[in-house]
Amino acid sequence: MLADPYDAILLDLDGVLYRWPEPIPGAAEAVAALRKAGKRIAFVTNNSSRTPAQVVERLASVEVDAKPEEVVTSALATATILAERGIGFAFVIGEDGLLEALTEAGIAVVNASSDEVDVVVVGFDRGADYTKLKDASVLVERGASLVASNADHSFPAPGGESWPGAGALLAAIETTTGTRGEVFGKPEAPLFERAHASAGGGRPLVVGDRLDTDIAGASRLGWDSALVLTGDARREDVEGAPSKPTFVLDDLSGLV
Repeated sequence: MLADPYDAILLDLDGVLYRWPEPIPGAAEAVAALRKAGKRIAFVTNNSSRTPAQVVERLASVEVDAKPEEVVTSALATATILAERGIGFAFVIGEDGLLEALTEAGIAVVNASSDEVDVVVVGFDRGADYTKLKDASVLVERGASLVASNADHSFPAPGGESWPGAGALLAAIETTTGTRGEVFGKPEAPLFERAHASAGGGRPLVVGDRLDTDIAGASRLGWDSALVLTGDARREDVEGAPSKPTFVLDDLSGLV
């Protein structure tokens, strides 16, 4: 099968395994076949809003078996890097996944009135409002660094709609302050590298539906990639893309 040469299969979620709330036909069976063939799997998502346990629940609802330790989110990558840098206090625009990851990494989540704010961390947040964006901007202007779990401009919503993603929230703060945020999710290397390690290393194959995140990130690292046409990208998009996938598949079953 196409996946034979690879040890670690790094699977994106939205657009690959489901378009919420609907499962993508054949995806669950493909994951099961990859496991049966002895492939090590990591489920890799730029969505920072859910904890690994919540991601496992969502996957189970579309009949994909997963364990929390197989889930690698942009929130986890962000928290790990900030903790390694000795960051102690963060003002956060984000949901459960980002808040839990930062807290478990030993970083205190504080409000805008705190005397100590080292960093403003931006992730996907359906509760973000003008006050949050204003507070974040003021803190950056006062000297806090600005980082983001990911910079996806949109979020794939039910019914094929696109909603503002973490990148849209980040853009508001960047535009206000003139400060460029540092991004840790796809297509940047930290999330891919953590997922690769989580899957036990070896030769990786990145599987995703977005040319600008999944495929671009794999290309930067010199890794092979497979674009599935069940989500964001279409076959005609590949020709003009700066980063080309190794394979273009109609859906995940093409791997097996």
